Amino acid sequence: MSLPVDAFTLSFLFFYLVSLAAAVMVGGALRRGGFPVPKGPRFGNIDGLRGFLALSVLSHHFWIWTHVIVFGRPWSEADLPFVNQLGAGAVALFFMITGLVFYPTALKGIGNVFWPKVYIGRFFRIVPLVAASFLLISLIIMLRTGARPDASYLRVAVEWISAHRQVPIMGYADSGLMNALVLWSLWQEWLFYLLLLPGVALGLHVAKRIKLPSWTVPVLVLATGLLAHLFGFGGHIFSFWPLFAAGMLAYECCARDAIRRWLASPTAAILATLGMIPAVLLFDHALTPAFVPFAFFFCCVAAGNRFGGIFSLPGAAVVGEISFGIYLLHGILLNVLFVDAAPIIQRIPLVALPLLIPALAVLIVLITAATYLLIERPAWRFGKRLGERLRPNIIDTGTVAAESTRTPTRR
Repeated sequence: MSLPVDAFTLSFLFFYLVSLAAAVMVGGALRRGGFPVPKGPRFGNIDGLRGFLALSVLSHHFWIWTHVIVFGRPWSEADLPFVNQLGAGAVALFFMITGLVFYPTALKGIGNVFWPKVYIGRFFRIVPLVAASFLLISLIIMLRTGARPDASYLRVAVEWISAHRQVPIMGYADSGLMNALVLWSLWQEWLFYLLLLPGVALGLHVAKRIKLPSWTVPVLVLATGLLAHLFGFGGHIFSFWPLFAAGMLAYECCARDAIRRWLASPTAAILATLGMIPAVLLFDHALTPAFVPFAFFFCCVAAGNRFGGIFSLPGAAVVGEISFGIYLLHGILLNVLFVDAAPIIQRIPLVALPLLIPALAVLIVLITAATYLLIERPAWRFGKRLGERLRPNIIDTGTVAAESTRTPTRR
């Protein structure tokens, strides 16, 4: 393994791009084969973006695993800003998507949302696949170590499936690395649903009563989050509020036709691209000065900017539809490759290792297309029906917005 890291880096970047193209091609084939994709108006090109983000996280963790197995380094952030942004920046944009998609629910006001339906919808959208991934990880650990569930297994399962903590499973110290420690972001999503979303709904209700424009509420959330991040108060409760707020403000921008049209223009696409280049080359994550170009880029995608058609490809929509599965399960695939097949990995020339990324991307798309059809889609449809049965006369956007991501309009 005497090849310079520079050669590996160039190989990694090239095959990262190849993996995106390969995954989109597979997604296109799945769509032509009848894979279900929701119909109707969308939030711009958010669906296409989601797929690219999930695949970027896969490549980010491939880089980290390579340095763990080949170079013997501890599990840590990538040492190149761009590579680190494939993970941290992708998750930041995922948080913006959440803020955008659920802001219409908050706009209805705290008293006009049937909250049980919202939370039932979220539970059945997230928990079943997380539970399935936990069981799969448990099975792999049992096969590796011969361990069996004990009296603490149920408590550990609750910790994992709730995304609260990734504690050792059956005493296996590296349990968290089995899925690349991705559940931390799901915990932040739950904090958003349980605390920030109803708080914003209440704030919008108050703003309406005192005749303040609705955008003042996400601006307040943004300011609070930035101050918390700057001065280090509130721990992780407030840390990611600026990202959720950016999604909400993207909705406000897209709800105004003149702004939306400009954000969807080629000029805006060029400016957004030029802004993202230094953002990902100079900064390790989005909660830095890179926040501004990240937020602007996201607003353009939400407004329907095609960016040359990349995010509107039919295959990209399919990959976006299964992006949660890709994000949640890719770490297990990488763990099996780099742990169980470590002797084989160590014999592959370093510069050739990234050749595996496109193959992994194709494989994870096929796997998660199956888990989407067998687990995700039936579960969220059941949750949607259950929520509607609890209060059938209420028309609520809590679950519908999350699945259909409709384009905002301002009358």
